[in-house]
Amino acid sequence: MFTAYKKFTLTLVDLVNAPRGVTYDQYRDRLLLKVEQQQQFIDTARWVVEGQLALGTLGELSLRLSAHQLAITRRDSHLAWLTKTDIVTCSTLSGKPNRAASRHLDWHRLIYRETSAQAVLFCQPKYALTLANAARLPQPRVLLDLEHLLGRISLHPPAEPTEESLAAAAPQHEVLLLPHRGALVWGDSLAHVLARAEALDYISHLTVMAQPSEQGSAYPLTGAIVTSQ
Repeated sequence: MFTAYKKFTLTLVDLVNAPRGVTYDQYRDRLLLKVEQQQQFIDTARWVVEGQLALGTLGELSLRLSAHQLAITRRDSHLAWLTKTDIVTCSTLSGKPNRAASRHLDWHRLIYRETSAQAVLFCQPKYALTLANAARLPQPRVLLDLEHLLGRISLHPPAEPTEESLAAAAPQHEVLLLPHRGALVWGDSLAHVLARAEALDYISHLTVMAQPSEQGSAYPLTGAIVTSQ
């Protein structure tokens, strides 16, 4: 009974606010996400696309707001054209679906639960994805000044990521390469994940140039997660 009443009440709130262009969910999101956070979120999303680190329609960006709340890009939004209505807030807890949130909300949630990350980026950097598809890792030592920024990299098996496989990799790493899907990158802030994604693709580019693909040179595809040293 209470659930039905709550749903009815929220529907009325949405109807009242609709002429002003503000739904209950949008009003809640604005309260949880500060104006400066909104702008940084939008700017970071645009820079990700301008740096060719993600496809605008496939990239996903999120930010931890509290122990139990996160902000994430809206499903089917474009990172280069993000507006404040394309940022939605939701719980970090699993089992709470949110149809407005990006497709891989569960991946973001798991990283926030398993690590101290403050921001997460799901992206498709071309050179990093090329290496991942060949079951190879970028070699951080090709540019030592970026090694500390890149952090620890893990190469996921080619199978669909599961909660168990992500939970096993997340605590010991800051970058997870997902063959044929992209890369999950997390860090201390939106600026940090942007810089880390840039370092990832730059070092991946150098690795591709320094180690051209040869028969038998790729890492074997196994059921285990391959990690950088």
